[in-house]
Amino acid sequence: MTTARPYRDDDLAGVVSAWRRALPRDAVTEDDFVRRVLLDRNLEPDGLLVADGADGTVAGFALCLVLRHPIENVGLMEHRGFVTAFGVAPEHRGRGAGGALLNEAEAFFRERGRTEIAIAPYPPNYFVPGVDRVAYADGLAWLEKRGFAEFSEGIAMDAMIGTFDLADDVRAKEEALAREGLVVRPLSRDRIAAFLAFMSATMPGDWVTDARELLKSVAAGAAPRDSIMVAMDGGEIVGYCKFRGEHFGPFGVADTHQGRGIGSVLLARTLLQMRLEGHHAAFVLWTGERAARGVYARLGFAVSRRFAILRKPLV
Repeated sequence: MTTARPYRDDDLAGVVSAWRRALPRDAVTEDDFVRRVLLDRNLEPDGLLVADGADGTVAGFALCLVLRHPIENVGLMEHRGFVTAFGVAPEHRGRGAGGALLNEAEAFFRERGRTEIAIAPYPPNYFVPGVDRVAYADGLAWLEKRGFAEFSEGIAMDAMIGTFDLADDVRAKEEALAREGLVVRPLSRDRIAAFLAFMSATMPGDWVTDARELLKSVAAGAAPRDSIMVAMDGGEIVGYCKFRGEHFGPFGVADTHQGRGIGSVLLARTLLQMRLEGHHAAFVLWTGERAARGVYARLGFAVSRRFAILRKPLV
């Protein structure tokens, strides 16, 4: 009978190898695994589960997390546990490894008073927002048979930006906004406090945390100073957009300033800045259908993946 147990340090190479085979569209390196899994401040020793195969190799794994540090404007989400990575290597499927991992995961969450498991919208550090409908169709069906149900969809999009430039209508809108006193420009150091206040007052808590982490990278010289673009109306920050490498977004405009075309200028200016930094591609890992069709498609983005975001009640 296959059982699941907590991760040990000598599992590193085996887990990364099993991860690559189980989730080929989302493979990680050992450095990625250390940085994004072992160094996640919410990771608990019993939350990273490993199933051993009969041949002594790692058969599968499950990364189970609860928030132990509150997210700004969100808190600890004390009802929900998160599974952000789950997989069984193809050669080990059908031998009980998946069931053993899921049973141990549910026990882990019950011990911590959680009443729901979600795959995989973990605010601090998700790999993908859910289960890829095409790449992991069998896994999705397996999870649905075990009580998980879709409650949202995440859409990933990609664009080639090697020749990107501002369209004529965007330039016209930018000029019209400038006449109204609104400009879009990179965030300067002397506006960081105002920017964080704007973020805290208007944007989701995990976006605030993400912006803080990016600003730390900028301050350390690990990211360009122009990584965050802001819209300023008479000196007041009313919108922003960011990038980290080829990862584009998120972006947002204050509710009181929507409908003016600010978002279109922010997005285009950010993509242009990415090209000027030498990037030839941009991707959005998680957006919804409305933004995909109404915002990103106009900028040349195309849908590359669709994710089923799942949850299961623990009773």
